[in-house]
Amino acid sequence: MEELDVHTLIVPENREGCLLICGLNHGYSKEDERQDLAGVDRADSHKSFFSDCEVNNYPFRNKIVNWFSLWGYELNKTKATATQFDKSIVQTNWLQSCSNNLNGVGVQRECIESCESFLNTCEQIKPRLILFFGRELILAFSHGSIASKIEGVFGQKLDTVQTIRKDIFGPDGKKRKRFAVSFLKYERVTVVCLPHATGSKGLANDYIAAFKPELSAAIDCWWEQGESFQEGSFS
Repeated sequence: MEELDVHTLIVPENREGCLLICGLNHGYSKEDERQDLAGVDRADSHKSFFSDCEVNNYPFRNKIVNWFSLWGYELNKTKATATQFDKSIVQTNWLQSCSNNLNGVGVQRECIESCESFLNTCEQIKPRLILFFGRELILAFSHGSIASKIEGVFGQKLDTVQTIRKDIFGPDGKKRKRFAVSFLKYERVTVVCLPHATGSKGLANDYIAAFKPELSAAIDCWWEQGESFQEGSFS
């Protein structure tokens, strides 16, 4: 297998049929900028499984690990406790750029024009479930201009995008800010698009927890339909 633009170590458990977590691009925090200016080498010393806290301890990843717990899945954070489920998750980004934010960028257009890296990753590891973080990703993924490329990887589209918003009230009785969660199915993949984990202002945990029935159904279906997973190594 060729080197892929992913943050996760590829092992037998996630080599084919994985759950793919996909963000917009590589974040670039003020601390990253400070280290670059100081000449600090920020290159990953090694890759590991998605929820390994010794390797992937940063806000975007931590928020998503917490969301999994809200949906009923406690991801393990150490090599000693990592399960086949933990090792079956892969993290990538659609765009291979780095930035503090994407303000002023035509994100949907950029994703459409720069889809090759993402699709190449998908061709290699053949995810059965994709969790997008950011509405621009589902808009790009379902755009007619790249439909033939998407179907070349995932097969025929089985339905149109289904979008759900819920009315959720906090302990103070105030209605939570509503965000869209979208679902789309192809012959060989189910796609769920969630709000961006760290870039969505006003997004509360209890709003994300309210989608436990839908997310649990998608994750359980992926896990139950997955082919047998072999033991992997993170040594």
